[in-house]
Amino acid sequence: MEECLVYFRAAIAAPHTVPPWSEWWAANVDKVERIFPLIDYVRLKHRKLLGARQILQYAGELAPDYRPPSPRLSGSCGECGERTSFTETPSGGEVTCPTCGVVETVV
Repeated sequence: MEECLVYFRAAIAAPHTVPPWSEWWAANVDKVERIFPLIDYVRLKHRKLLGARQILQYAGELAPDYRPPSPRLSGSCGECGERTSFTETPSGGEVTCPTCGVVETVV
């Protein structure tokens, strides 16, 4: 379980240092299903990085009011853990997540 928690911590604190959530999940889904309680497995399967944040919050490792860094700064979606892309627009730009859609509009 500790190996998964290490990934969760890194994905939340420094997402550019670890693989995106979808890659990590594909490689670890069987392990997660074996070692986590069913409720946490379902939370991770459906809520992705948000579920990982919730697990760390319940464990007391993250503040209950924790807010992920801006996807423009981190390069990663704070909800699902996928890499984001920045697109210039006449009014500034948009940070887009391939899974969630538009994550942040930059003016």
